[in-house]
Amino acid sequence: MENLSTEEKLKIVTNFLLSSPPGESDEVYNDIRVLTADDPALQTGILNALREYNTEQYITVNLPLQENQENQVLVSKFGQIENENDLYLDPKSHQAFRFDHMIRTVTDVEPRPPDEKTEPLRSAVENAITNYVEDHFKDGVSSVYSTENGTITIAIVDNKYNSSNFWNGRWRSTWVVDPETGKLKGNIKVNVHYYEDGNVQLDSNKEIEVETSTTTENPAAAAAAYVRLIGKAENEYQTAVNEAYIELSENTFKSLRRSLPLTRQKLDWDKILNYKIGQELLMPKIAEPSTTANKE
Repeated sequence: MENLSTEEKLKIVTNFLLSSPPGESDEVYNDIRVLTADDPALQTGILNALREYNTEQYITVNLPLQENQENQVLVSKFGQIENENDLYLDPKSHQAFRFDHMIRTVTDVEPRPPDEKTEPLRSAVENAITNYVEDHFKDGVSSVYSTENGTITIAIVDNKYNSSNFWNGRWRSTWVVDPETGKLKGNIKVNVHYYEDGNVQLDSNKEIEVETSTTTENPAAAAAAYVRLIGKAENEYQTAVNEAYIELSENTFKSLRRSLPLTRQKLDWDKILNYKIGQELLMPKIAEPSTTANKE
């Protein structure tokens, strides 16, 4: 990368960071530091890339609560407080916190009162979605945000890191509820990286939109209806992904390469030379001398 300009280097390293598989951004970042030789001019650009990666991937952090307790919260663009440098909101505990995207630490935790107008529905949705996530995601974390225009945004993430077996994965789903129109828009993203003796990634993205007739006169009932629709859509998506994997395993991959010969037994290549057919296949033929005599 010595002959590249700073802008070209920054574009490359940003692409590397934003393409980091789940749970492997630290390794990618450390490799980038070696490639860039800790160029000070790149540090600002790298920080911006890390900020984008962390918020898009719904990085989770432990937020201190009262009585020496902690709560896992999301770092997302939906909770970013405007006109503040890396200050984010945890709507569940009604606290704001500053997040260092480089070393992923939390500081400057302070109370942040909710919006009284949107809080009843937001709180009801949060209670319903928390129970849903606990029932359906082993290590799931969720946050529910409200906006000034009255919409409710639900963010869910579940990470599974298994580096000892060479795979990591992440589920992210985002749902935006518009109580006035009754529309529920969702986006589900799944990324799985398998890298034992190879490098294979699943990167899936599904857009969903459903209509509801739910009113917000009863926030708890409305929240329950939203979560039922979310659960139905996510279950259908997961079922479709499982069926696609079965199809790949049973048909697609098998059509690419025969798993065993027609005899259904593996070929012992060490013994193949003991057979005449092996000698004919593996030993090069030596041209026989011509028997035609030269005539003068």
